[in-house]
Amino acid sequence: MIRALVDFALNNKFVVLAIGVLLVGWGAVSFHNLPVEAYPDIADNYVTVITQWAGRSAEEVEQQVTIPIEIQMSGMPHMSFLRSESIFGLSFVIMIFDDSSVNDWNRQKVMERLTQVTLPQGLQPQIGTDWSTTGQIYWYTLRSTNPRYDLMELRSIEDFTLLKQFKSVPNVVDVSDFGGTVREYQVRVDPGKLVSYGLSISQVEQQLANNNINAGGSFVEVGLQQMNVRTLGLFGNVQDIEQTVLKTQAGTALRVKDIAEVTQGPKIRLGHMARANHMEDGRIIDEPDVIQGAVLMRKGAEEQPTLDAIHKKVDDLNHGILPPGVTVVPMLDRSDLLHFTLHTVMHNLAEGMILVSVILFLFLLNVRAALIVALTIPFSLLFASIWLDLSHIPANLLSLGALDFGMVVDGAVVMVENIVRHMSRVHLRDRHHHHRLYADLHAATRRGAAIQTHGLDGCPRAARRHDLLRSHRTRACGHIFPQRRERTPQSGDGLSD
Repeated sequence: MIRALVDFALNNKFVVLAIGVLLVGWGAVSFHNLPVEAYPDIADNYVTVITQWAGRSAEEVEQQVTIPIEIQMSGMPHMSFLRSESIFGLSFVIMIFDDSSVNDWNRQKVMERLTQVTLPQGLQPQIGTDWSTTGQIYWYTLRSTNPRYDLMELRSIEDFTLLKQFKSVPNVVDVSDFGGTVREYQVRVDPGKLVSYGLSISQVEQQLANNNINAGGSFVEVGLQQMNVRTLGLFGNVQDIEQTVLKTQAGTALRVKDIAEVTQGPKIRLGHMARANHMEDGRIIDEPDVIQGAVLMRKGAEEQPTLDAIHKKVDDLNHGILPPGVTVVPMLDRSDLLHFTLHTVMHNLAEGMILVSVILFLFLLNVRAALIVALTIPFSLLFASIWLDLSHIPANLLSLGALDFGMVVDGAVVMVENIVRHMSRVHLRDRHHHHRLYADLHAATRRGAAIQTHGLDGCPRAARRHDLLRSHRTRACGHIFPQRRERTPQSGDGLSD
């Protein structure tokens, strides 16, 4: 098999060269189109189901929420593990699937089975976003130099502007934010007044919920037109809440402002976020309270196109969408890591090729042989890029940066070194044969000249032998050694006797 392949390559040089050029071009295109990651995504295919049940103990959540979901999800195709966790007011169920499954298909099957789960009234389980642990590709903070926008205003901008804008970027599935104070309307009830009017907290809460709603009616005919009828009941400000009627007592309406104080205030904080800015001159400037966000990328998506779209969106936000003085400041950007990764890989590949070429030349002492062996490195890399592109496997620091050039050129070194050794032996043997033939012919020529002076004309057989030696010398060594010019012996030569 090997002999037939070698014979074909030697007998069809142009075909082999054409195939080589085609593979090099294909490999260059594949390497250019190959997606590059900082590190591989080793997370499993998984789907999470999250259900919130406020005010319920972990035991109740386990019995009435988690177990029914687990029973319905059991036996799902391609599922390897089913795990769950129940805490106060929260049920968390995770299903891990094998690598041969498709995550979109897994999520669809989970959604189909969720419709068959029977849960307590008012509970709505949700599927977690489709991202992995390596999907946090862009971290930022929201900064304001405008005194009109305090921390609460910035949090409102984060919740109602940035979240919508970032989720409009392709392959961005969610934005996880931290810090700041969430604005809310607060009704601070006076317990003494509440008892004196014979009300309870649940009654106040129920009345506020019933009044914070819009309602629709039929229509009224006005000439040839129909006018839709609807009532507006949603709260728009603090005064709307204060005017809400709780009950009527002795013909007098009891309103919320009679028993409570209504105001806008921050929601109870469960965490705090700060940032330390390291300046170029060595100073460290602390921001004690900031709003931070992390953009989450869809699992399996390409990082570089997604980051380019995020950068464009940030530029649009800072130069038109956000209010004056409010900017999005990058904190951690995966594109920096991608740049350093690609630079490191290309630097290592170039250094490795140069070092291997120098070492091969020092050991083989043959420039052509060293160059042939060194060319196997880019050929191997481009050929591997073709299969990576066809298999939709991205390149990363671990796959490209860990190339062992010694193993890549090992087979080529053995073959080329053996070929050089055989060629050197043939060359030395040919040179030795030429030198020995020249010595024999030179001696024979001198001997033939001596015979001729003693009377070759009288010996036809010796004359024919002398002519044969001269003709053989001319054919075999005429291109190496110039033919000696004959001269007629003179009377003063030592052979005249």
